[in-house]
Amino acid sequence: MPNMTPDSIRLIMYMMYTEFQMTLYWMDAAGQLVEEQPLRGFNPVYDHKAQTLALLAQQTNGHYPVVQSTNVLEQYLTVPLLDGDMYAGALIAGPFFHAIVPDELISGIIRDYQLSFRQQDAIRQFYASIPLISKERIYNAAAMIHYMLYRQPLDLAEVIQHNLHIHIEPDEQAAIVSSPYEEEMYIAPASYHRNPEMEQIFLQYIREGRKEDLVRWELGFPTEKLGVLSKKSLLRSEKNLAICSITLATRAALEGGVNAEIGYTLSDFYIQAVEECQNPGEVQATLRRCYNDFVDRVLESQQKRYSREINLCRNYIFHHLYEPIQLEHLSDLTGLTGDYLSKRFKNETGRSPIHFIQYYRVQEAKRLMSSTTHSLSAIATMLQFHDQSYFTKIFKAHTNQTPKQYKSAASGGHLPLARL
Repeated sequence: MPNMTPDSIRLIMYMMYTEFQMTLYWMDAAGQLVEEQPLRGFNPVYDHKAQTLALLAQQTNGHYPVVQSTNVLEQYLTVPLLDGDMYAGALIAGPFFHAIVPDELISGIIRDYQLSFRQQDAIRQFYASIPLISKERIYNAAAMIHYMLYRQPLDLAEVIQHNLHIHIEPDEQAAIVSSPYEEEMYIAPASYHRNPEMEQIFLQYIREGRKEDLVRWELGFPTEKLGVLSKKSLLRSEKNLAICSITLATRAALEGGVNAEIGYTLSDFYIQAVEECQNPGEVQATLRRCYNDFVDRVLESQQKRYSREINLCRNYIFHHLYEPIQLEHLSDLTGLTGDYLSKRFKNETGRSPIHFIQYYRVQEAKRLMSSTTHSLSAIATMLQFHDQSYFTKIFKAHTNQTPKQYKSAASGGHLPLARL
């Protein structure tokens, strides 16, 4: 065990429940339930709570906490308990949702698993009781638990990369891979989808090969309702949404310089892979591989498009948007004189260094307006615009809107089709 007493672990469980309203389960190395706080009902889809928790505990990956999505939409945070390098059990927190689950998806689960009327009432009550917690808060909870156990900070980006999707079948019931309703298409109301400005930011990160920013986008996406593209089947809905997302990601990758034949071939490959998935978890894992593949292809294309020095500058700018960036910094980075660097930068990117920096700070400001509650003055200061009127002038030059106009418009938009 970590250097903590059972009472200390119980204290962590109590603190996490108090802060996040999630049930905490303490599992030992043999997969046995030691304790839970508080006692609460379990998903009625599963006949044996202990076996389901044991499977969740088995999914830990080294010393990293993982956020796991089951085949019926629940999510759990699992933090391994280690005694040196030896596995000694796990703390499991959950279930929780990152987004509101519409009744259509719950009905799809009921149909996919052929639940009885009694089970239908129980599962609706269970889903209504699950807390809604943003991704950012969950990863912060993971970091907090890890630090309380081991007194070591965690890199949240690395934690995100260890996310898992698992498939748990109810006892004596096979998960239904296809159903007679799968081909029935249903376009849900727009309120089940996401802000188009956030979609554009996501596509921009693929278009520009910004892999780390794509991870951060995943972490900071605001909580909204899950999309529904099939009213009868959860699996069909997940597949339809994924196909829409792959189509948009393909378009962004092509705009980012990926060869059209390669891009469309990858698109066909991932759409086929989605169709072959056996459960929603596999769909989401396939979608994540697709995004990473497209970003890698864009990066490869950019390495050929820009010189080494300009790639160094671009990467530096992307990673220091919240810090002062002077031409001298870029000059020192590349070993080129300021005047010569400015000329090469504009020749290769179409923008001078200062205009390039301003453009991407405006893009970052748009992301913050769409996904956070920061005030406009706070966003301006964070992005090194220390004069509000200057921020407004630069923002309007790039968007034809003032920051206030943009924020007002962004707050009322909806993504028309894909849940990205």
